[in-house]
Amino acid sequence: MLAVLTAATFWTVTAEMLPSGLMPSMSEDLRVSEGAIGVLVSAWAFTIAIVGIPLVRLTIRVPRTLLLTLSLAATAPANLLTALAPDYTIALIGRVLAATAHGLFWALVVSYVATIVAPERLGRALSLVLVGPTLAGLAGLPAAALIAEHTGWRWVFTGLSLILALTALALRLILPRYRPATPIGAEPAGTWDRSAHGVVFVAVGGGFVLVGHFAAFTYITALVTNVSGLGAGAIPVILLVLGVTGGIGVFVSGLAADRFPRASLVIASGLVAAGLTLLLLGDHRPSAFVAGTVVWGFAIGAFPPILQAWVLRLASPAFRPLAGGIIVTVLNLGVAIGATLGGVILIHGQAMLILAALVAASVGTLALVLNRKGVSS
Repeated sequence: MLAVLTAATFWTVTAEMLPSGLMPSMSEDLRVSEGAIGVLVSAWAFTIAIVGIPLVRLTIRVPRTLLLTLSLAATAPANLLTALAPDYTIALIGRVLAATAHGLFWALVVSYVATIVAPERLGRALSLVLVGPTLAGLAGLPAAALIAEHTGWRWVFTGLSLILALTALALRLILPRYRPATPIGAEPAGTWDRSAHGVVFVAVGGGFVLVGHFAAFTYITALVTNVSGLGAGAIPVILLVLGVTGGIGVFVSGLAADRFPRASLVIASGLVAAGLTLLLLGDHRPSAFVAGTVVWGFAIGAFPPILQAWVLRLASPAFRPLAGGIIVTVLNLGVAIGATLGGVILIHGQAMLILAALVAASVGTLALVLNRKGVSS
């Protein structure tokens, strides 16, 4: 069951990132600038941030297994709409519709995992499911770009739509078809209770860390070219280092989140800040820059699964569905705000960009250090 959920996260995140890997061909075909194609990615993140929590509240009485399947299935025709789009406007509408379904799916999948595994194995289960996004960056996007060179970007989107539909069918066949009963005297699902305060506090702290990460990561090619002292030729190597160390971080995160849930979260966020510090010190010092890349990559691979596991542990059973919506909103706001903030600051220089990213990550780490809430029963 977890393997199918991992496949689902892999394919949906691949769909999310596709325009980044197919930017030149999409730009030429749709007759818009590459910057406009970039909007197809940022619009996805902003859509999820806007619709995640409201959709969870609106669908709170629908059985989770059915809703997981339907939300995943809905990404297929929406993705196909972009594939068939005659112009940029229709392509953008398809992206927004796909992101809406994707936002609901991601809000559900995180909280659903917490209901099907023992509490002491939550971190490992989440790290398995959340390895999908890491693999999407390492394998899904490069493979899509390679295929597009021979078939064109539209066939890549079409093929992915078919795969999403088949994955949704597999999910429907494998997931149990029942709605967990609410214990007598328990609050109904979706209730805002005392555990919400701790969830929101941690989510906001984690959000600052993610803003810092994406402010720097979105413009990593500029940092490698102008800061590292390695030159533009090192870009593929640095991206590979980030991907591999991130994968190791995801692998380690499961065990760490189960054994040391709060401490591992603080350590992971602190390592994000430490990695950014090394990048800042690595101005034309290749060894320091590469060391920072290793620390940063490992930390940001581990941080999201550990953050999500801790949020779900803080949330009461009744609040977990909304907690899933909150965390997916925070993740996507981190992408959108970080990328936007980085673009604004980049005009003042690459060093200023890294410094701003470091400040955001440090503020988030401090907030997580100050969090003293215990795990909800």
